Amino acid sequence: MAAASLFLFAALILLPALQTKKLVTRSLLSEGIPSRRSLGAQQELNKISAQKPIDAYFRALEKERGQPDALEAKLFRAGFYQSSAPVIYTLCRFAGVCLGFVATYALLSHFLPPKVPDFIALVVSAFIGLGCIIMPSIALDKFENAQKQIYRRGFPDFMDLMITCADAGMSLEAAVERVGAELAGTHRWLGIQLAIMNLQLRAGKPLRDALRELSDRIGLEEARALAVLFRQSEELGTSLTEALRTYSDEMRSQRILRAEERANALPVKMMIPLGLCIFPVVMMVVMLPVVIRMKGIFF
Repeated sequence: MAAASLFLFAALILLPALQTKKLVTRSLLSEGIPSRRSLGAQQELNKISAQKPIDAYFRALEKERGQPDALEAKLFRAGFYQSSAPVIYTLCRFAGVCLGFVATYALLSHFLPPKVPDFIALVVSAFIGLGCIIMPSIALDKFENAQKQIYRRGFPDFMDLMITCADAGMSLEAAVERVGAELAGTHRWLGIQLAIMNLQLRAGKPLRDALRELSDRIGLEEARALAVLFRQSEELGTSLTEALRTYSDEMRSQRILRAEERANALPVKMMIPLGLCIFPVVMMVVMLPVVIRMKGIFF
């Protein structure tokens, strides 16, 4: 199993990465860019690295139309856009079942009395091994939540740049394209999502629909509220710049409130390590002289 895992890792991940690196180097050299560390080379590398997740999203979108719970779409939302990601995910589930069965059977064989038949150990190990099949799904959900946190950290910067572009007189479509290009270096995944939104706008999709699909992809309440804000501003004819500025101020207030909430919850979370690690040591330091004196008097 170890040899097979190493072979699959080399065949599915290492070799395509090396081939991609060679192709990028050749393309940069053909365009007259001698060094990969130059500014032009970094821009080209950002464009090339962003194009792969975009292509993976549209492939997953085609499969998701026929199957709402497509695995490729969920992997893309979690940040895994490689074509080999579904295969690796399936292998991880199979490996989890095998490892759970083998580990449980070894522990039961070692600790159970000899009178207990082996059939019970096999049945219990099989049930625990089948239960381990959900471990990759739990890990995938955690990766998806971590990806949402990445989007949440970059979304206020997106709002500030949109306000700047709107104040400069740019249209919303041009502002989205410019902001997506600017965020590709600092907030890569948010820039990729904005590039997908820009392609949808170029294809003729209305802005309200593109924003709604953006909020569905990144799964943030802030993005859903922004989509509603654009729709209401368009229907009521209000100033979009003022609406963006007001919403940006509200987002900053919400970010401060979330930070204060985490700070207020910190003392409660610190009670467990304090009670388990520091409090016993303090009690030993305080009670040790008393125990020594009592030992000299009563014992």
